[in-house]
Amino acid sequence: MNHRQGVMEAGLQRAVRIGFIGCGRATDQLHLPALKSLQGLEVVGLADPDPDALRRASRHVRAEHLVADYQDLLKLDSVDAVAVCMPAQRHVEIALAALEAGKHLFIEKPLALTLEDCDRLIARASGTTRTVMMGFNARWHRLTGQARAVIQRGRLGPLDLIRSVLTSFHDRVPAWRRARATGGGALLEMAVHHFDLWRYLAQAEVEEVSAYVRSGQWEDESATVIARMSNGVLATAACAERTSQNNGLEIFGRAGSLALSFYRFDGLEYASTTSIPGDVRSRVDATTRLVRELPQAISGLRHGGEWALSYREEWRHFLACLQNGRPPGCTLEDGRRALAVALAAMESASTGRSVTVDRA
Repeated sequence: MNHRQGVMEAGLQRAVRIGFIGCGRATDQLHLPALKSLQGLEVVGLADPDPDALRRASRHVRAEHLVADYQDLLKLDSVDAVAVCMPAQRHVEIALAALEAGKHLFIEKPLALTLEDCDRLIARASGTTRTVMMGFNARWHRLTGQARAVIQRGRLGPLDLIRSVLTSFHDRVPAWRRARATGGGALLEMAVHHFDLWRYLAQAEVEEVSAYVRSGQWEDESATVIARMSNGVLATAACAERTSQNNGLEIFGRAGSLALSFYRFDGLEYASTTSIPGDVRSRVDATTRLVRELPQAISGLRHGGEWALSYREEWRHFLACLQNGRPPGCTLEDGRRALAVALAAMESASTGRSVTVDRA
């Protein structure tokens, strides 16, 4: 039986039945709300050793199975696929068990905490007919798709520079997010999103990084990264966990630039090489864009806004892969490469030297 037949037996058009392993913030506030407005996926099980987390997540869905041990979820024939949303130190352990149980697999970022663990999982997944997808939701953001199309059409010319900013505010975090060793910190938990976007938009690999971090109550509360990519593009990132909300990047080419702001419905702005930010022309263009996209923005607000919609589109893609038997647009190899950048950045921050990124 191939992996499409595993979900759509004998052409039976039924919902894909999924179980979530890990019911923390990502599952409770992002994934489950996104699935409420998506037909074709049914959440039938939730697993988490924390009964409070399990209870909070269960408010979103009428899952038949609520269990503390994820192994109990993997034993169920009624579960077609599982989403691994536990802290990254357990991702590979759970993902390997899910593949052994014959489940399709969705894994939240970061893929793991070591490249060796990534390689173990990639080797195992290469021998399965199950669909395995990496969870970088920013790839499925509407503005990311638009930006990639602009770049591929050549409107920016040869790319020269990328600048990323990703900040948020957390006064308290789970214990695992307070230390690198358990998957915490701005580089592993936050910047890895943009490391993947650099690769995805520039269509190149990160070769070398230098980084600085600032630690306080927990490790790597904020970080800056400077990187050189295989096509000559230079990239910078600033990330912080204890400041205001911001999530965007700018891409500069020899013929123009793009600015993306992922929390805004009108957050994509093109500028020519002669444009001046804030001049009359740019303000008129911004107003025109706002009026044009306002109806779509109002519709998007019913689903939680632009960032929340990227999770729905991510799941829509996963569902289409299961139904049509096509490979996912974000793979374990993508997860490994983004993690390699984060690990190199952490090494640089610790040693004070630039570090070459592992590209094995």
